[in-house]
Amino acid sequence: MFFHTQPSAVRIGRADHARIPATGAPEMVDARTDARPDTGAIDRLGDRAGDPWGQRVIFLHSGKGAWWRLLEHVPAGQEWMTLAATADAARLPSLLVDRGGRRTVLVAGVAVAALAIAAALDQPGQVGGVMIIDDVGADTPLRRHWNALAARFGRQAHDGLGDLEIELPAVHQPVTLLQGTEPADLFTRLERGLTGCRTLTVVAVPDAVAVRPRTHAAELRGALAALVAAVERAKR
Repeated sequence: MFFHTQPSAVRIGRADHARIPATGAPEMVDARTDARPDTGAIDRLGDRAGDPWGQRVIFLHSGKGAWWRLLEHVPAGQEWMTLAATADAARLPSLLVDRGGRRTVLVAGVAVAALAIAAALDQPGQVGGVMIIDDVGADTPLRRHWNALAARFGRQAHDGLGDLEIELPAVHQPVTLLQGTEPADLFTRLERGLTGCRTLTVVAVPDAVAVRPRTHAAELRGALAALVAAVERAKR
């Protein structure tokens, strides 16, 4: 098990790319405006950027947040896409691809962590690695809001794994847990249960209650670069 107090640095450069809706054929984007020539708008639900034949990285989210911002700078040889998992979970299996031995890497927030873990268990031939991000934190306004809504309807806030928790030791791909200084309880359970991973990396971002793409894009990119490297090493 490896612990890093700060993610590794990664050099970022804007790549020429085609932005592609999650369904349908590639649509070229005007590099000067970063918009489709016909509409002038960018589809921020399930869109992609980067090399359309490169290693795919899918950012699973709950429909909120600034995950689309990450698509502005994609490393060479990779294709990044966002997917609103709460609405499009059934389509995830068809998006998992192995391109020349480079399997898909999944990145998920707390609310959809179970979906990423389930995909790693069910389709190990297509999922090369998983990163779970604590975008909620143990005690934040968002967390308190979720807890209040859950209590109103007599339910627990949804950040659990359910029956998947007993299957965690069967996850063999490299996994990274990216968390703040006060991680949600889910991360303790993940760290305890993920005993069969090729590598388990826990990255703690200093002075961050929660880790989100809007506020911690550099740390997220650094941790992801290290995970992709671990996925490559795992093939040897």
